Amino acid sequence: MSNDRFQADRESVLFHSKRMWEAGLVVASAGNVSARVSGHNAIAITPTSVSYDVMTADQVVVVSLDSGLPIESKVRPSGELPTHLAVYRHRQDVGAVVHTHAPYVSTLSVLRRPLPPIIDEMIVYFGGTIEVADYAFTGTDDLGANVVGALGDRAGVLLSNHGNLCVGSDLAEALHVALTMESTARIYVESLRTGDPVVLPEESLKAGRAMYEKRRRRPR
Repeated sequence: MSNDRFQADRESVLFHSKRMWEAGLVVASAGNVSARVSGHNAIAITPTSVSYDVMTADQVVVVSLDSGLPIESKVRPSGELPTHLAVYRHRQDVGAVVHTHAPYVSTLSVLRRPLPPIIDEMIVYFGGTIEVADYAFTGTDDLGANVVGALGDRAGVLLSNHGNLCVGSDLAEALHVALTMESTARIYVESLRTGDPVVLPEESLKAGRAMYEKRRRRPR
């Protein structure tokens, strides 16, 4: 049995990372996943440049939220660490982050086009329109600041010319948001080919938003 005090956290990040990869939201070593470490002011995050098919739990890096430095590590953390840290520091309700390069959300990101509320579950799970963060080069503090600003109190954001970032109270929820966002983005992009997508009526937006806020307030 492993004596690693972070073993359960590492394994959970690895498991959900592989699910993200298997679902086709990323290829090779693209994208990244992180989660708060239970009982510590730290996060566990995927390593840089390690393909998901060969990634192991001991390669998941535990990083201090205070210093931003690895606590225990055999490899370097994801290059997108600054963005993950910025989100956790500004959103105490966030327990996990999933960043993908999924095809349809990435299509919207290069078009710099927000994803409007076109189906009910978008409001329930996302909290509203998915906005586009201003462009900044990958892995920079500027990107982190832009993401935090465009994310607001919602569950996801598009990264200009990059992909998306999704958050949740835990890894399962953050991954669910990422999967739902890619599915919705596909519907939106395909509908643009044949006409003008219709946004949900105001009463539905209010009802869905109320459900979203209730979900955010539930105990973790």
